[in-house]
Amino acid sequence: MSAVIPAITAALPYIKAVSSVVSIIGTLKGARATQDAANYNAQVNLNNANAARLTAKENARRQKRLGLKRQGGLRALDPDKLDLLEDSAIEEELQVSTLLHAGEVKAIGSENTARLDIAKGMAARQSGYIGATGTLLTGTSDLVESGVLGGLTSTTSAGMSGNISNYYPDLATGYSSPTSYYGQNI
Repeated sequence: MSAVIPAITAALPYIKAVSSVVSIIGTLKGARATQDAANYNAQVNLNNANAARLTAKENARRQKRLGLKRQGGLRALDPDKLDLLEDSAIEEELQVSTLLHAGEVKAIGSENTARLDIAKGMAARQSGYIGATGTLLTGTSDLVESGVLGGLTSTTSAGMSGNISNYYPDLATGYSSPTSYYGQNI
């Protein structure tokens, strides 16, 4: 039992790394799925907009035809009532325009909803990238703190700790001159 705990402790940084990778993949896939769903909803709404316009156009055509029938009926009853025929024609044209307008309003509403769906999908994807980046940074930080990444250790408020100064000596003492990097005065 006593050999198990050191083995788990030694494996813990790697388990955290795998957990971070899985979390990143899940975040990106979730964001992509959300965007795909939003794009699908947008396409449905664009199809609804097209259907609303076509329906309004057909309803207007039928209304116009019905209006012509009514006018024909009025002529048959009393051919001398031209003012009544004119009023009827104006009323029928108003109904046709109302049908077309209502269809256009519905279509515009569907198009606006489609635009909103697309924006939501893009925001979800961007949010996924940001979340994945945060997870990557957290996972990398955990690996650095555990010393797994090249013997690097984290900094403390008192300055550098561990052996990072072996790789970057000026970081432990502060930047002095380009000489330390290039071996000569510049």
